[in-house]
Amino acid sequence: MFRARIGLAATLAVAILTAVVAATVSSSVKNATRANVEGIVTRAQQAVPKLVLLRGVELTNDTVKLAREDEIIGALGKSGDERRQASFVAIEAMNGRLEKKGRKADLIVVTDGQGKVVCRNLNMSVMVGEDLKAKYGAVAKALEGVAVKDVWGFEGRLYDVGVAPVRGAGGVLGAFIVGYAASTADAQGDHDRTGAEVAFVLDKKVHASSWKRSGGESAEEKALNAAIDQVQDGVKVNDAIGKGEVTKVFAVTLNGQEYLAAAGPLPGNLTPAEKTAAGYVVLASVTAARAPYAGLLWWVLLLGGVSLLAVIGAAVLTAMRFLVPIDAIERGVSEVINGNHEYTFESPSPDLEGLANGLNVMMARLTGRPDPTDEEGGSSSSGEQAARWGGDLAVDANVSGAHATIDNQALAEEPEAQYLQRVFAEYVEARKQTNEGTEGLTFDSFAAKLKQNEAGLRQKYNCRMVRFKVAIKNGQATLKPVPIQ
Repeated sequence: MFRARIGLAATLAVAILTAVVAATVSSSVKNATRANVEGIVTRAQQAVPKLVLLRGVELTNDTVKLAREDEIIGALGKSGDERRQASFVAIEAMNGRLEKKGRKADLIVVTDGQGKVVCRNLNMSVMVGEDLKAKYGAVAKALEGVAVKDVWGFEGRLYDVGVAPVRGAGGVLGAFIVGYAASTADAQGDHDRTGAEVAFVLDKKVHASSWKRSGGESAEEKALNAAIDQVQDGVKVNDAIGKGEVTKVFAVTLNGQEYLAAAGPLPGNLTPAEKTAAGYVVLASVTAARAPYAGLLWWVLLLGGVSLLAVIGAAVLTAMRFLVPIDAIERGVSEVINGNHEYTFESPSPDLEGLANGLNVMMARLTGRPDPTDEEGGSSSSGEQAARWGGDLAVDANVSGAHATIDNQALAEEPEAQYLQRVFAEYVEARKQTNEGTEGLTFDSFAAKLKQNEAGLRQKYNCRMVRFKVAIKNGQATLKPVPIQ
């Protein structure tokens, strides 16, 4: 039972080790990927406002240049319908030139000196007379002579706008406004620079993101719209953006994927945040970051499973080859102890054949029954009785050539492997001549028994080695010892 427990303990040890290694690898991958994703989100949270500001500076500079063009200055010097018509012609021409450069504006508006709309692009009759000075602080700044960048919620869309004064001979004639709606292209550009997904938010709704769209909102945008209006990991994004606050990194689940995210207000917003709640959200997928390492855990489990099968297989084979035969011999010993002195030990396996033969010889000598060198067997084809080697060697009590004769000297100098093979062959031939039989006689068992006899005789004769010569004595194959000094 104890021997069986060894295999069971080894199997249990491999199973526990596999579980520990798998848990360690899984935990390490989770912690490492989460830390890496958190680093990406933190850096993106710092980088996106700077990228937005850079675009704002470029937009402001372009707006100032356009406001200085003679077409606009000349148009605002006119009055009535003539001023509106001339302004519309000027801004459409300007936008045509911007389009050729790949920078076509979504919104261009010209106001008079009081901040009221003279005309806008696309349709010169729309918004005429609307007071933008009262609505947007950026227009008031421009009419004071300062060019600024602003974030507008305009016609339900999020715009980055540049506002610049239009100066004439009499001072500031009006304001020139150029605006670009938040776009997927801008968000994807920021994504390429930061490694994080980027979404632009206005009034609690995502208006553009780096996720690819196929028509309307992407699935991720829909999920994000729902998420930012709820508390996520202790953070409610819309409330933070409305207060103009930067959030900590928080966890959020979108369409079954775990993300780490952070948010903040868009910079360059002259309108109070509570009136125009414009912000950004940066996200990175923890699930996607862990995906390449999913196979690693399976490899660990596979290796553990193979090791487990190997241990189980080794335990089964060991039991079949050694433990079961040993148990059989133990049962035989118990039989003898319990009084069955006629018990004969069968060879349960080739590895224990010598032990079984030795026990049979020992029992024969202790009980006085014939030595089992010859056992009755079945009849041969010729009708003669077959003989079987009983595992013992007949060794002559008289030594041969105790003195170092030339013949014995050659015997002493013969290489051991060659000597053993030669003596075995001669012994087999002698047993055939005496009709003792060779069934069950193998080289390995013969060599082992020969060395066992040599060890005892070497001590008896106090010599360097003992070698044997094969002889036939009294009709029996016999080994005559030759002590070598």
